[in-house]
Amino acid sequence: LLTVAKLRELPFAKWRVQGVLPERGLAAIYGQSGSGKTFLALDLACAIATGKKQWFGSKVRAAPVVYVGLEGEGGIRQRVTAWELENKTQLPDNLRVMLGNFTLVSEVGGQELAADILSVVGEGGVVVIDTLNQATPGADENSSAEMGNAIANAKALAAAVSGLVVLVHHAGKDAARGMRGHSSLFAAMDAVIEVVSTVSGRVWKMAKLKDGESGFAHGFVALEDGTELQYK
Repeated sequence: LLTVAKLRELPFAKWRVQGVLPERGLAAIYGQSGSGKTFLALDLACAIATGKKQWFGSKVRAAPVVYVGLEGEGGIRQRVTAWELENKTQLPDNLRVMLGNFTLVSEVGGQELAADILSVVGEGGVVVIDTLNQATPGADENSSAEMGNAIANAKALAAAVSGLVVLVHHAGKDAARGMRGHSSLFAAMDAVIEVVSTVSGRVWKMAKLKDGESGFAHGFVALEDGTELQYK
């Protein structure tokens, strides 16, 4: 039972991307199919792995990144190469890509991945899972119990690597209702980025940030080669 004085002595929340992603916890990037959410997620992963000074104007703190690509596996190599060419930067070995089967339905999948991450790149990193749907085969996204189980396993993975897990997810049929599936998913997130495609271009919005400001937005361009560029 902390006194107010002791409460004030606690450290402030630490950021992986200032005002966008916390250093630890659970986050989501979601949008309709074709909105550019995977492009944005991979661009963010590369920025963190390389320690790029800024991402859309927000300061980045470098960390190991593991990108779990469960959709569009064939295009990841092309997008990574395009990012290197556009940014004139070679991606370091602390960006690792995992292709193939992975599940959050059982805790075993997260435990095995955590063990691999800790043995290869160490703790304190970011794990991007693209997509939540592919990582929860057979699960009912509208079920409180089944989504609660997946959330618990994602949180356990984040705790095991002492870092952040970012779930790439789909928007529901009614975009105004946010992420597809049970409302407990949005509630469990420390940060949520919504990606939308409009007639004037693509935009990502800070839909939720537990320990910071939300509601701001940035436009971006998803080029045919997978490059991400901020609007000027």
